[in-house]
Amino acid sequence: MANIELDIWRGEWGLASIDLECLKVLTYMKFIGVPVRVREASNPFFTPKGSLPVMRDGRTVLTNFEEVVEYLKSLHYSTDVHLNQKQAAEASAFTQYLRDKLYPAYQYAWWVDEKNYGDVTRPTYAKALQIPFNFYYPSRYQGAAKEMIDALYGEHSDLKEVEKTIYNEAEKCLKTLSDRLGESEYFFGNRPSSFDATVFAYLAPLVKTPLPNATLSNHVKGIANLSRFVARISQKNFRNVTDEYNRQNKKQSQGTQSEREAQFPNATRNKVLAGLFATLAMTGYAVATGMFQDMKDFQHSQDYSEMFENEEDDN
Repeated sequence: MANIELDIWRGEWGLASIDLECLKVLTYMKFIGVPVRVREASNPFFTPKGSLPVMRDGRTVLTNFEEVVEYLKSLHYSTDVHLNQKQAAEASAFTQYLRDKLYPAYQYAWWVDEKNYGDVTRPTYAKALQIPFNFYYPSRYQGAAKEMIDALYGEHSDLKEVEKTIYNEAEKCLKTLSDRLGESEYFFGNRPSSFDATVFAYLAPLVKTPLPNATLSNHVKGIANLSRFVARISQKNFRNVTDEYNRQNKKQSQGTQSEREAQFPNATRNKVLAGLFATLAMTGYAVATGMFQDMKDFQHSQDYSEMFENEEDDN
């Protein structure tokens, strides 16, 4: 076996990759412990299908999760050897169920919802791409997601009704997953399988990505055992990514606090100076007004004295 290389979309928000398909393959490889050189790609133009992930092992080039699992199995790397026939069939059925019910909702939340796409998805993928591909690929992926939703629900359907239906189906799917997992560490016992890698790849981006329209994300976060499932795999298999993200967050928080503290004396100084200036201005005004009044009084007394003097002269 030559050195395996895996090209993926970059990570963000404590995720090893922002992309569902990349996260599937990367998580599975972590589970089985296969030696791999991971590279964050910035240009999928020269990949076989214009997308990521891409796994290379010598002349072997694979571009989807199922191909990778089968190939690694041929090299005696597999997490599914402990599954009996019934469990393997159940895992296959559940995988298709996720594809039918959760995947459309995932695509809708990431690519079709205009607020999420404009604020998060597009800039995140654009950040990972080189110019001019950062203008092309996000729009291309959004177009593909919209075509899928149109094919499933009709091109001229009310988008709000489509959203409601998609999320309702996804919530039922998530409940089924939650019931199946129960209090177990993994879906089929105390060892991970390829199905666990698939579920994690669906759920982790929904848990960790700060989507502004977070209907689906909030539902996942509200299911305790699925949230623990994501946290557990993140900690066990991507601890360095999680720790680095937490460190960066802490630095940013401290930087923001320092900025606030640095600004505080200046703000206080400005308020004090403004107060002093106002006080001086009012005092100056009062003094000036008083002096003016004194001058007027003095002038009036002079006028009265002159008037009295004139009266005495007349007498």
